[in-house]
Amino acid sequence: MGNQACCAVKDSEADKRADRELSMAEAVPVMDGPAEKKEAPIYEAQLDKTMGGKLGLDVDYMPQRRVLPVMCITGGLAEQWNQGNPDKQISKGDSVISVNDVKGDVAAMLERCKQEPVVKLVLKRKFNYDHLVAEIDNLITAQGCGASIIRLAWHDVAMRFASGGENKIPADAGLPTVALNLMRQISAKYVPDLISNADLWALAANVAIRIMSGPNLPTRFGRVDAKSSVEIFSGQEGKMPDGDKGMDHLRVVFHAKGFDDKGIVALAPALLGSWTEQPLKFDNSYFKELVARAGAAQKSSGNIMATSDKALLEDSNFKFHAEAYANDQTLWFTDFGAAWQKLMESGLEGLRDVL
Repeated sequence: MGNQACCAVKDSEADKRADRELSMAEAVPVMDGPAEKKEAPIYEAQLDKTMGGKLGLDVDYMPQRRVLPVMCITGGLAEQWNQGNPDKQISKGDSVISVNDVKGDVAAMLERCKQEPVVKLVLKRKFNYDHLVAEIDNLITAQGCGASIIRLAWHDVAMRFASGGENKIPADAGLPTVALNLMRQISAKYVPDLISNADLWALAANVAIRIMSGPNLPTRFGRVDAKSSVEIFSGQEGKMPDGDKGMDHLRVVFHAKGFDDKGIVALAPALLGSWTEQPLKFDNSYFKELVARAGAAQKSSGNIMATSDKALLEDSNFKFHAEAYANDQTLWFTDFGAAWQKLMESGLEGLRDVL
């Protein structure tokens, strides 16, 4: 793709690249303090079963969730409520966030719906997976920030950070002022009721890849956010690749994560320096330009390849895969998809296919 990436460069250069990325889109103001809570509109509905009748409300139950997304209205008390309360109509795509003051435990919430004669629901409008993806799509399209979002997801594989401290590790330079700031309003709205930050960043990266003309990749869910930055940063030095190091460094970092040379090369365009002619397009132009430049540290659109970029042509095994991907984008998409999913799920178990 030629966007940005896995092997970040030195602190100063990473900051410059992050700043350039923002300049391609509308400037996003840096928010020093906590994000203002941007809640979805909340409303209440009361369904009274004392006179008989079914609730007429189908919800999408999954025990791992904290909310009950509304699937459809099937008549009954829910339909009567909608007819009598046009400004508080229960709609598909809304989510039940509490039932009779029970919140966060969907099993207990469902039990209240079944057992109690009067059911008081608190709901959020347009609060489900589809609406979340639409907001991410709109953000990336409007801001042209796909490369930053992809980089955030990659760094979270090793970090899984909750907040703060990102600049303690050189390869994380630029994240607080770019990707985290861009995602902050969406995170404030949807985390933790619908999704964790770690899942949100993984999902957003896959949305970015699709928007930037890359493959449509699946996202699996169930990541748990770290409770503190201390929990994450302990022992993380040396686990992130740096763009100013060569092929031996790439192998040390990625082989430890279970990747072979093919996986390292397949991931490179999403993770290495954004120096190609079209850094916001996800295609095999990274490999085409890499091969064309034959590893020379020459300028392209004002940018310079990092040492890790050039390493892909200085090693015969790396070069074999780089040349193959330069000639066959479909092959690269296939190999990248497998390697990217493995990277995004590194060290995790029990992930599920549905949010």
